[in-house]
Amino acid sequence: MLIATVLGLVALIAGLALGWPVLVLLSIIFTVVQMVMLAAKTAVERNDVKMSAKLAAKEARRRGM
Repeated sequence: MLIATVLGLVALIAGLALGWPVLVLLSIIFTVVQMVMLAAKTAVERNDVKMSAKLAAKEARRRGM
């Protein structure tokens, strides 16, 4: 996913250098979507860690009783 984001930025720079507005626009859209996906992936991973810790604590309380 990170590689795709970097490729989108490279396409953006190439579009700016060559003066191709369509490539620039598509690269901006692609890069923004990739960054949103990276942020969502990070949020999901963080939530998974929190949820597994809560489940482990709940299981420990259940076994302790």
